[in-house]
Amino acid sequence: MSQSRLFYIDNLRIFLISLVILLHLNITYGAPGDWYYNESEAGMPAIILQAMFNITNQSFFMGMFFFISAYFTAASVQRKPRGTFLKDRLIRLGIPLVVFYFVLNPLTNFIHYYYIKHEAVTFAGFLTNPRAWGFGPMWFVETLLIFTFLYLLARKLNLNLRIPFPGTKVILIAAVLTGLAQYIIRIWLPVGWSLPHTNLQFPFFMQYIFMLIFGVVAYNNKWLDAISYKSAKQWFLFAQLMILIVLPVMLYVGGKEKGIEAFVGGGSWQSFAWAIWEQVVGFAMMIGLFGIAKKYWNKQGGLARQLSGSAYGVYIIHPPVIVGMAAVFVGWQDINQLLKFVVLAPVALVLCFALAWLIRQIPGANRVL
Repeated sequence: MSQSRLFYIDNLRIFLISLVILLHLNITYGAPGDWYYNESEAGMPAIILQAMFNITNQSFFMGMFFFISAYFTAASVQRKPRGTFLKDRLIRLGIPLVVFYFVLNPLTNFIHYYYIKHEAVTFAGFLTNPRAWGFGPMWFVETLLIFTFLYLLARKLNLNLRIPFPGTKVILIAAVLTGLAQYIIRIWLPVGWSLPHTNLQFPFFMQYIFMLIFGVVAYNNKWLDAISYKSAKQWFLFAQLMILIVLPVMLYVGGKEKGIEAFVGGGSWQSFAWAIWEQVVGFAMMIGLFGIAKKYWNKQGGLARQLSGSAYGVYIIHPPVIVGMAAVFVGWQDINQLLKFVVLAPVALVLCFALAWLIRQIPGANRVL
C-alpha cells in the first residue's frame, strides 16, 4: 500500500460531509425525517424529490464514512504503538463526543425553543437539564469509539484475512443479503427508531457494521487499488438508473395507499423493496465514487486542503449552525419550502465550513479536529 496521501479520499470527505449538511437542511424544509427542527412537511410533488434526495444519500453516505474511518483506523493502528493509538482516538473521538453531548446538543435545542418557538427558556437551563443532553448526529462518532475498542480486541486474534477484491456477483449477493438482514430488523425496529440514550439507529446499522469490517479488510488487501475506473463508472451508472428510474416508480406505486410510512418497516413489501434497493444502490455508489474520485479527484489545492481538514469539525458543529440559520430565516414563510432549501443550501455549506475552519485556528484544536 502506497504511503502517499490519498487526496481523493480527502476530497470524498468534503463531498460526504456536504451531503450530511444538505440532508439535515432538507429535513428542516419539508423532507421526511427526524431532526431538531422541522419547519414544514412538503406536499406533492416536492416531497417525492426531497425524499429521493435523502433516501439516495442515506443509502451510501454514512456507510462510506464508516468504510473510510475503518480503512484509516487499520492503517493508523499498524503505524502507532497501541497506547499511543488509543490515546489519540480518545482525544479525537471522546472530547468532541463529550462537548457535543453536554454543550452543543443543549445549544441546538435552546436555539430551537428560544429563537424559533419563542419559549421563555435560558441556555443555562438547557445546559443543566439532562433531558437536553444527547448525542444527536454524533452517534456516528460514538459508534467509531465503540469500534475502536472492538477492533483492538479483535487484533489479538491475529486474523490475517487475505481476500481479493470481490467480483460483481459476490458484491450483489452481499448487498442483497445486507438488505435482507436490514429488512428483518425493520420488522420490529422501523426506520426512525434509535436505541434510547445513545441515538444508535439500528434500522440502518447492518450496512454500517459491514462497512466497518470491509474497511479493515480493504486496507489489508489493497481493495481501493483494485477498483478500476472502468468498473467504477459502470457501478455508478447502474446506481443512477436505480435512483432515477426504479426509486420514483417504487415510491409512487408503494406510497399510493400509506405514503412514505409504508416503507419504514413492519414487514410490508414496500419495506422489503426499500431495504434491498438501498443496499444495492449503496454498494454501487460507494464503489463508483471511490473509482471515479481516484481518477479525477486525486489532487488538492489550498482551498480543498482547508475544506478537507475542516470536515470533521463541520460534522460536529453543523446542528446548531443549521438550526440557527433556520431561526434567522423563520420569517420566510411565504416562500416554497423546496425553493427555500435550494436557496439556503449554499449558505449552510459556507457557514458550516467557515465556522469549522475558524475553530481549527484555536491553539490545540487541530489535535482534536
